[in-house]
Amino acid sequence: MPIGIVFNANLNADKIYMDLTYQRDPIEHKFYLTVRNQSIGGLYFKLVSNIPNWTIVSPTDGKLGLVDAALSKTFEIIMTRPKPTSDVEDNGTLIIEAYSDSGYTVKEGEQSLPVTVYIEDLENWTDVEIYSFDDGTDQGWTLTNLAVSGARSIEPGGYSLYKWVKDPVHRTAEKTLTLPNRNKVRISFYFMYSGLAGAWIRDVAVIVNGTDQVFGIPIEVNITSKTGGWFKVAADLSAYRGQTVTVKIDIYAHYCHIGIDRIVIAGKD
Repeated sequence: MPIGIVFNANLNADKIYMDLTYQRDPIEHKFYLTVRNQSIGGLYFKLVSNIPNWTIVSPTDGKLGLVDAALSKTFEIIMTRPKPTSDVEDNGTLIIEAYSDSGYTVKEGEQSLPVTVYIEDLENWTDVEIYSFDDGTDQGWTLTNLAVSGARSIEPGGYSLYKWVKDPVHRTAEKTLTLPNRNKVRISFYFMYSGLAGAWIRDVAVIVNGTDQVFGIPIEVNITSKTGGWFKVAADLSAYRGQTVTVKIDIYAHYCHIGIDRIVIAGKD
């Protein structure tokens, strides 16, 4: 008898926002997928992309592998598509399939999630504010467990918000600002991490007015003598168009360096 599958998206995971600036070709989108198997036996799971232009490149053929009974496992997914030259929307579905065999031939069930990918040239929108920190100042951002530093930057010879902290703490950059009064409003920024064995990074979030989390990824990365990034994040702020709000970028990490750079607030109709 086919099993039942429930596909739940956290926050706005079914809406993916990407900024074209500095993107390579092909564009790469990385995210984390947690599979929970509540059946009485192990199942082999596979992720299929039916989003036009997008291909799952890791894991190979979208084959996630075995998740034993009554257990859960988190997988890193990498998708790519050719880089467009202007704003586009890709609409489609992601499909989770469950198989009873390692050859992925006996399908026990599947479930799909409608997804829209917004790829947007934010820095060429109508209203754009860019915080690059390349003047060596915090540019009005209030920092917690971060500092303006020339140690790391996405620009040659530039600055970023960057610091190493041993204890598990939230690294935050916060600013009160008036958002563009446009139909579409977005925020984008870069972040990076590096650390020794035992370091980890758990969450990256964008929070409005102290409580409204408009973006969040529980990335669950354990760091073993490596560096990750610069990664680019984009999120939708359209619900707050024209309002004066407090925007906070929050990264929860332990025993590692964290960097944030080139925060962009953009709007257009």
